[in-house]
Amino acid sequence: MTATTFTLVTSIPRPRVRPLGTALRAIRAFGGAAAAVTLLGDYGPPEAGVRNPRPEYAPAPD
Repeated sequence: MTATTFTLVTSIPRPRVRPLGTALRAIRAFGGAAAAVTLLGDYGPPEAGVRNPRPEYAPAPD
């Protein structure tokens, strides 16, 4: 029978954070969406979000 040892991982290696790149990417994404809505009137594909939050109910039975 062999003994198995487990090493304790105390820290997870994370990628280098680049806040300026992240901020520029966010500005580009939101700016592009805002320009599309204001200039083109385009809200994107219907499955991307909720168009009409008010539900449509069936008529009441007679």
